Amino acid sequence: MLIAERFVLLALDPHAGRITLTRRDTRADTLCAAALLIELLLQQRLSVDAPQHWQADITLPSSQVLLSAAASALASAPAPTTAEALRRVERRLAPLTGELLEGLYRRDFLHRQRDWRFWSADALHYPLRSLQARNDAVQFLQQACDGGNTAGLGLLLLADLAGVLTTHLDASRHERANRLLLSLNAVDPSSELYGLALLRTALLA
Repeated sequence: MLIAERFVLLALDPHAGRITLTRRDTRADTLCAAALLIELLLQQRLSVDAPQHWQADITLPSSQVLLSAAASALASAPAPTTAEALRRVERRLAPLTGELLEGLYRRDFLHRQRDWRFWSADALHYPLRSLQARNDAVQFLQQACDGGNTAGLGLLLLADLAGVLTTHLDASRHERANRLLLSLNAVDPSSELYGLALLRTALLA
């Protein structure tokens, strides 16, 4: 399962079927775009050079449509900065959160319901169908608090910015998660975590 899909399951109100972010200055689409960038970094299809420009490798095949589209958006010249990389992916794949919800619905992880009082995309709700899928995402998040998992750290970063860490972590794990996230403030550019550090800085700006 994609990091972006795990994030959506964590941020989703399981009964209302809507993404709920406690930080009003944060957009779900932006965080989902960041999740795709993290995935590409982990697959070594994306790198960051010294001036903090993002370079995408589109020669590597992928069966995941969203990842391929994200890589393609980043591959066009000029090489984007972190903030521009997020904007490119968000624009190219809009509405990204909706695409992820639809994908989870097609795989029977979510229900899909329409509020017939409205005709916009916002009229669609995606209540949780698979408790197991959400529990797996929560377990992945909790295990990430022990460190050593770059994908898990990426999910911690997104959940923190969305304001849902306290929903899924007890006090002890939350403290460990905060220490891991604060350690990104001192990441060396040669570290494999450098891209995560740049994304966190851009998302907090």
